[in-house]
Amino acid sequence: MSEPQLPEAIGKLYRQRWRIWIIACLAHSIGLFHRASMAPLADRLMADFSISATVFGSLGAVYFYVYSAMQVPAGTLADTLGPRKTITLGLITSATGALIMSQAPTFTAVYTGRLLISFGVSVVWINAVKLISEWFRHREQATITGISISVINLGQVAAATPLAFFIGLVGWRVSILTISLITYGLAAAAWLIIRNSPVQVGLPPVWKLNGRDHAPDGIKAEASISLGQRLKLVFGNKRLIPLFLGHLGVVGAYSTFFNNWAVIYIMQTYGTARDAAANFVLTAAVGLIAGSTIAGLFSDRIFRSKRQPAVVFIGIFLTFFLVLTFGNGGQPPLNTLYPICFFIGLGIGVSPIIFAAVSDVAPPSLRGTATGLVNSGGFISAAVAQPLFGYLIDRGWQGEMVDGVRFYPQAAFHQGLIVCCILAAIGFVGILFYHDKHGQKKSPESLSPR
Repeated sequence: MSEPQLPEAIGKLYRQRWRIWIIACLAHSIGLFHRASMAPLADRLMADFSISATVFGSLGAVYFYVYSAMQVPAGTLADTLGPRKTITLGLITSATGALIMSQAPTFTAVYTGRLLISFGVSVVWINAVKLISEWFRHREQATITGISISVINLGQVAAATPLAFFIGLVGWRVSILTISLITYGLAAAAWLIIRNSPVQVGLPPVWKLNGRDHAPDGIKAEASISLGQRLKLVFGNKRLIPLFLGHLGVVGAYSTFFNNWAVIYIMQTYGTARDAAANFVLTAAVGLIAGSTIAGLFSDRIFRSKRQPAVVFIGIFLTFFLVLTFGNGGQPPLNTLYPICFFIGLGIGVSPIIFAAVSDVAPPSLRGTATGLVNSGGFISAAVAQPLFGYLIDRGWQGEMVDGVRFYPQAAFHQGLIVCCILAAIGFVGILFYHDKHGQKKSPESLSPR
């Protein structure tokens, strides 16, 4: 492309990348909606299908089992099939699962629908990250990733008070059917709008905008690394372990409580209505959105470090989970739950720092696989902790039923919350072992923009 044509091409690239980015963000927000939707659905599903907390916990956990198992395959699909096809197929699969779930006559059918939802949404985030790397300059990617996390968490916001209100208005089946139809429409938009790279539409690749006359060495090297080599190098990288543990702790604890048990815990412990209980989950989601932006700013502009703000934010997360679990004899006053939930959400805003830190410890040719490995930690822990939480509160059940739902004493929920505190502590201790690469000489590959 000639020099006079380049400014015009850059203008087209800038316009098109934002359309692609917003579709990718909306696609993943569907996944976060489904991840958090179990909390306001808890009492209705337990009553309609006469299931225990342990069984309901397994329904929430299947999302995390599938999600964690699909992270490395999702990266492979991003590199082979491409984000456009992968995101579109993922959304269609998720929409079909939601359709099945909304019409389910039995709990087995509900489980099948949830399984399909989980498979569909599990491939979206890694492919969204791939699109960011293809359409945005290297110096823009950390900022865009942080903004993306803030935007996609609107899905969790929608799954809190708005979903609880909608369930009360039209029932849980119509609510899930509605999200199914929205997801089918988004799949069509993804196919029409998303393109895997600027080159596919006749625009210059992003590395040309950085003043290069050839692709970075790290990008060219990707094609020569086999899947087996990728896995061996990534799993052998000990510097990923603190990041894996940090993500395992915060995502496992947050997802277990706020995405599954928070609404029924607050309803039964404090005697609130569903809408009022969901407001506390909404508050945590707002904290998460704020934390994602603030944590990135602290890392890039104030601390100029990833370790220090990561320790601070996970420390906040652990502190307020301990207050929630042990404050006032294990039942903090209701009016204190708003700041407690907000600061727990703020603490999990550490996620953008953890993902950005992967770029410091893994070369460009391995970052997709490394990101998938670190990302899987949180979902593995949630997959184990959600049914464990259910088992613990079932064990503390004293036989009381209210409106067809088991009523659990506060002491039973306390045992489940201790599990969340243990996970948060693992995350805090793990991140203490992460160290920034200050003063170290980077290889040419690690200096290459993505």
